[in-house]
Order: sequence, then C-alpha cells, then structure tokens
Amino acid sequence: MRNSTLWQITYSNLLLPTLLLGAKFSALKNQKTRATLAGQEGLWERLEQQVTNRDPSKPLLWFHVASAGEYLQAMPVMERFMAAGFQCALTVTSITGYNWAQKRRAQYPDLVVADFIPLDTKPNIKRLIKLFQPRALVLVKFDLWPNAIWESKKQNIPIYLISATLHMKSKRVTSRLGRSLYQSLYANIDGIFTVSEDDKLRFLETCPEHQHVINVGDTRFDSVLDRRRQVVAPDLPRFIKEKTVFLVGSSWPADEEHINGPLIKALKTYKNLFLIIAPHETDEPHLIAIEKAFSDFAVKRFTEISGESNEPFDVLVINTVGHLSALYTYADLAYVGGAFGKGVHNVMEPSAMGTPTIVGPFYQNSPEAMDLIENGKCFSIRTEEDFSVLLNRFLQDDALREKVGAEACNYIEQQAGASDKCFEFIKEGIA
Repeated sequence: MRNSTLWQITYSNLLLPTLLLGAKFSALKNQKTRATLAGQEGLWERLEQQVTNRDPSKPLLWFHVASAGEYLQAMPVMERFMAAGFQCALTVTSITGYNWAQKRRAQYPDLVVADFIPLDTKPNIKRLIKLFQPRALVLVKFDLWPNAIWESKKQNIPIYLISATLHMKSKRVTSRLGRSLYQSLYANIDGIFTVSEDDKLRFLETCPEHQHVINVGDTRFDSVLDRRRQVVAPDLPRFIKEKTVFLVGSSWPADEEHINGPLIKALKTYKNLFLIIAPHETDEPHLIAIEKAFSDFAVKRFTEISGESNEPFDVLVINTVGHLSALYTYADLAYVGGAFGKGVHNVMEPSAMGTPTIVGPFYQNSPEAMDLIENGKCFSIRTEEDFSVLLNRFLQDDALREKVGAEACNYIEQQAGASDKCFEFIKEGIA
C-alpha cells in the first residue's frame, strides 16, 4: 500500500505531466498524435451528450482500449455483454481507435459511448466514473492508465484486463522501477486474463501474490472469426474472380523493396495472376511509388473501379482504408507487411480466410504468427530470393495452396473461445 501511494504521487506530479509534454512535442511532427490531442477538445460535452442515451435499467460496463487492434480484441467481449442485456461505454487512447469505433458504432445501439478517454488526472477520472457509473472497468492488452485503475479501485469498481500480454523484454519485467510501478497497478486488477501461459508466468513474476491471473487465450481469434462471418466482399470487377489473386496487405516500403521484383516477374510469367496491393500508409507519395514500380502493367486505384466495369487490368492499388479484411475474401495467396520493420501486422485475417500467408523476418511481436510459422502454416522470408522461391512454389501448385490455407484456417478456428471465457469470468465477478 505504501508503495502504491508513492507511485500515485509520483505519477500524478511527475510522470503524467512529462507524458503530456512529450505528446505535445510529438504532435509537432506526427499527424496521428496531433489528431489524438485534438480529440480532447470538446470531449466532456460529447461524453455528456452520449450518456443521455443510457438506459438506467441496464448495467453499464466501461471498456478502454488503446487503438484499433485493441478495439478488435474488446469487441467480441463487448458484444457478448450487450447481448446479455448490458450497455457499454468505450474509451480509446488514439485517433486510430476512435476512427474504428465510430465506423462500426451504428451496429451497436447499446454502445452508448464511444470517444477518447480524458487526460488521466484524478479529477478527470472521478468525473468520468460519476458520469458512467460503471459496473466494472475492462482494460485490453496493456494500455493501463494508472489513475483510472487506482480511482476505480478506490470506488470499489471491479477491474479486469483481457487479452493481457507481457513481453519478456518489456520494461514492466526487466526494469526494477517498471516492475514496481506495474506491480502497484496489477495488484488492483481483479482478474488478469492472459493470451498465453508464458504471459501468465511473466505477470506472476511481476506480481507473484496475485490470485486471479488466468490463461484464457486471445480474444482476437474470436474477433477475426466474427468478422469473417459478417464480412461483405468489396464490389470488384467480375474478371478478378477468375484470376489467381495475390494480395499484399499492410505493406511498407521496406516490404516492397523485397517483394516488388519477384511480383513483377511473376506477373510477366503467370498470365492468370492478378495483384492487389493494400499499403499500410495510403499517402500520395507512397501510392505513386507503387504505381511507378508496376508501370509496365495496367494499374488502377480502388477509387477508380467498380463492379460494373469489366475492362481487364493487372494491378489494383487500394488507396482507401478499412477494406483489407474484406479483400482477403478474394486472395489465393497473401503477403502481410511490417516484418521488415518493427513487426508484422495481422496474419490472422488471411489465415482465417484460408489464405496461405508470407511475412518478413521480424514477426516475433505476433504470437499467432510465430505459431503459424513454427507449424508450417505461414512462411517467413529474409531476402528477395526467398520470396521468389516461395511465390513460384505456391503459384505452380494449386493443391499446396489449398492445403496450407485449410491448415491455417483450422489453426485459427481451434484458438476460438477466449471471449466466452472472459465473459463468464467477468459476469461472475460482478454478479
């Protein structure tokens, strides 16, 4: 308790002001940070207006997520609670999470609030709790705002952490100060539901006396399977359905440096091949660079085509956001980007669609990518030559593509169920 009190003083008077100052400096160059900070303007008026949609006869759960990925992890648990007669309030940290929540909010009448979280000061959190009057606070993965936790605990609001991860190299594990701070947070969380047994053990190393650290799996598997059931394929020209489609998803320039050359050769060699490129960043210079790389072929942008047109072309460049998961319905083979940089993006979506997937060398940020690769259901490349060999192997063997795709899909389906477990544990805890 003494340690927790010291951290509360240190956080509110030193760490939080430092974080805010850093964010303001970052906003000078980073558009997403700038948009996130701008989201605080008029926030309380928006929150108060949204809460007018509350049905006082229904209990409310407060979910908090960092960004889009955590939103997708929270969604299947939120859906289960809303189906059981609860309402939900969702707060987010980043502009990306905000945009995802707004895009899908109309689907959920009982999602009464979807907005940014106010700055994590004690007065703000007290005001937010008074406004929401939540039955519980549900956090996702690792985005823990200290005052939100400490104040919720003080007001006897149960707190849960779902899809919890703790990387072995995290400062929350390796640093004495990091361990001390997060121990003071974990100790106040009523249930920590981890994505793996290794994560469970690392949480217990940091907070050995915690009685409710339980490995239930990752709710993202339920999320991707729920989206698969609901997905509506984009309206693409009819001729594409007759093609062998290679989809490049969430690519960065570092990925494209390794895959563009073999893809150009493949387009020249395999006349039935069609290429879709959905880059992670859709800024104009990046789009132009992709178009220039494939200038030997007929290239169109997503906003230039419709299902009505049937004039053949070779390469489709996706210049909008929010369509990637649905585009995998067309893919016979995929490359998922990010693994020539900080870490691979989502390999679960193509795998759930039964699409064999290739990634770069740095995929250790993704437990599911590691499992898929270890079991021969996803493939990692380090060089352009590696990619060329794999690409030709899959393009020449339809049966191999179907076999690997089916095995990857089966892996995803076998991991489902974490959301049901989280729902039952939390429901029992707040009964």
